[in-house]
Amino acid sequence: MARIKTGLPGLDSLIQGGFPENTVVLLSGGAGTGKTLFGLNFVVKGALQGEKGCYISFNESEGDLVRACRGIGLDYENKNLIIKGITLGKDINVDGFISMIEKYPKIDRLVIDNLNKLLLFSVDKRDYRYQLTLLVRYLREKVRCSLLICETDNGIDSGNGESFECDGVLHLTFSEFEERPMRTLTIDKMRYTSFEPKISYELKIDSKGLRLSKRMII
Repeated sequence: MARIKTGLPGLDSLIQGGFPENTVVLLSGGAGTGKTLFGLNFVVKGALQGEKGCYISFNESEGDLVRACRGIGLDYENKNLIIKGITLGKDINVDGFISMIEKYPKIDRLVIDNLNKLLLFSVDKRDYRYQLTLLVRYLREKVRCSLLICETDNGIDSGNGESFECDGVLHLTFSEFEERPMRTLTIDKMRYTSFEPKISYELKIDSKGLRLSKRMII
């Protein structure tokens, strides 16, 4: 099976070389855990390899995202990369989003930041799940690999079934280790892949970029 490199060699080594092609991966976590930076790193690293990448944010402007790239040393100026901030409104729903994406050429890597806001105007939990199912099915056909960022409190998803619909789930959190807080990443799900589930690894983020430590946090 073809694989899409995650942008983190340490993570690639844990999941047989990267995300499986034509899959949708959920990236969940609380505030400040590094979700946006992980997503930016994913699309920028792909663009540097000649892949077409698109980062769409319902949270931040293009200027905010560019500053975030600079903060971790990412070269965001690339003809293969689109970084776009979209103002939230009632016209932003799954149908509208799909219509917008249809206008783009073939996309290799797509990040949606965040899924909660894209589905904010769902009528109820049943409608949320239905819209999510439509979105995931579409993305599997349209994009080589999609990353859906999801805001959560304690669980691996928001409680609306995101982890069931997506092909993979990565969960970012803060952990205490040797009396100091650190960001950690856990692989909770990855279809078509052999991996060790629910083991936390330290995710380091600084001006030099993102790195996944080989150290397991018990």
